[in-house]
Amino acid sequence: MHNPPVPHLTLSEWLDRLASQHPTEIDLGLDRVLTVAERLGVLHGVPKTITVAGTNGKGSVVALLTAGLKAMGQVVGTYASPHLLRFNERISIDEGEAEDAEIVAAFEHIEAARGDVSLTYFESATLAALWLFRQRDVDVQVLEVGLGGRLDAVNILDADVSVITSIGLDHPDWLGPDRAAISREKAGVARQNRPCIVAESDPPDALLAALNDRGAETLLIGRDWRIGDTGLQTAKGRNEPLPATRGLLPSNIGAAIQALEVADCGDLSEAVLVQMGRVELLGRLSQRKMHGVEYVFDVAHNTESVKALVHHLAQTNVLGATRAVFAVMGDKPIHDMISACEGVFDEWNVIDLPQVPRAQSAAELVAVIGQDKIGDTGSFEHVWDAVKGRCTVGDRVVIFGSFWLVGDAFSLLNNATEAGERA
Repeated sequence: MHNPPVPHLTLSEWLDRLASQHPTEIDLGLDRVLTVAERLGVLHGVPKTITVAGTNGKGSVVALLTAGLKAMGQVVGTYASPHLLRFNERISIDEGEAEDAEIVAAFEHIEAARGDVSLTYFESATLAALWLFRQRDVDVQVLEVGLGGRLDAVNILDADVSVITSIGLDHPDWLGPDRAAISREKAGVARQNRPCIVAESDPPDALLAALNDRGAETLLIGRDWRIGDTGLQTAKGRNEPLPATRGLLPSNIGAAIQALEVADCGDLSEAVLVQMGRVELLGRLSQRKMHGVEYVFDVAHNTESVKALVHHLAQTNVLGATRAVFAVMGDKPIHDMISACEGVFDEWNVIDLPQVPRAQSAAELVAVIGQDKIGDTGSFEHVWDAVKGRCTVGDRVVIFGSFWLVGDAFSLLNNATEAGERA
C-alpha cells in the first residue's frame, strides 16, 4: 500500500490533526500502538524505564524522580500528561521542554510509520516522546501513565521499576466500577521480578493479589518502607529526611525516593534529596496574591485529590469569603467530589468547557451543587471577571478541577501580567 506524503505542519496544526484523526478520544489497547512502535524502532535497546501509575500523585512522583535522576548525573527523558499551558510540557529532557521542531519531527516519523493504523492523540504523544528520547540518547526515561495502566500506551515498554501512587474511584467506564477492578488495571504496569513501589496506604486485596500474580517485587508503604516523624525508612533500611516540597504529599515524596533506591541509577545522596526538595508543580496548590485576594490553583479532579485540597484549605485561615471556580469531566465522581467540599465554599462558580466533549456542562453541575450556592456560570473569562468584581481584600478564590480550567486560568493571568494589566 502506498502511503500519502507526510504533511509539513506546525506543531499546533499537528495537534489539531491528531485530535481529530481517531474516532474516539480514549481507546484503550496496545495492539495499534505496538505495531507503530515496532516500525519506529522504539521497542529495542530501550533506556532504563520507570513507569508511574495511580489515581493521584503521578505527576508529583514523575517530577521528583526526574529531579533526583538528573542530580545523580543521568540524562532523563520525562513523559507526563496532561499539560497545563502548552503541549511541550509533556515531553522533556533533563527538565527542559522539547522544542516545537523536535516534536514536529517525531510526529512526521510517526505519520510515515503508521500506514493505515489509526492512533489516538495520547498514543501519538507517547510514541513521540519515546522516539525523541531515543534521538537524544537518554539514560533513563520516566513515563507517566495516562489512564489505568495495563492497556495504557506507555505499557508497551517493560518497566525496570514501576510505581503505583494510589487507588481511587476514577474513570469507571474504562477501568471498572470499584477499587478492586481499578487495582488490577493499575497493577498491569508491574513486571515479573522487578520492583513495584506502592504508595497506597489502604491497598485493596485485589492490588496485592494482582502484583503477586505478576511476580512483581512489591514494596508497600507501611510494610516494606515507612514514613514517620523523622522521615523515610527505606526498604533497604536507610533513614532519610523527606525533602520539604510545597503541595506534594509525603507518600509521593517517599515513593519517589524509594524508587530511586532500587533503580540503581546512582548514589541517593544528600545533594540528590536537596534537588528533589526544590520541585514545584504548577497547578498543585499553586498560590498567588493579587490586590489583597488569595488565589489557589489546583488540578484536583477526583474525590481523593479534592479531599487533599479541602484539608489544605482547612489548615489555612482566610479573613473573607472563599469562592470556588470549578469545572470537571463528566466521567468523574462528581457528587462525591462536591460532597467533599461541604461547608468549605461560600460561593460556587462553575465553568462550561464546550471545547472538551467529556466535560460536564455548567447546567448539570448547578443541578448537583444547588442554585442557591451559585455565583456565576458560563465561560471562564465571563466568570473570572464577575468573581473579581465581587472579591474584596481578604477573600480567597480557589480554581480547581479540570486541567483545562486551571490551564485557562494560568494563561489568562500570564497574558494579563505580560500586558501590564490588572489581573
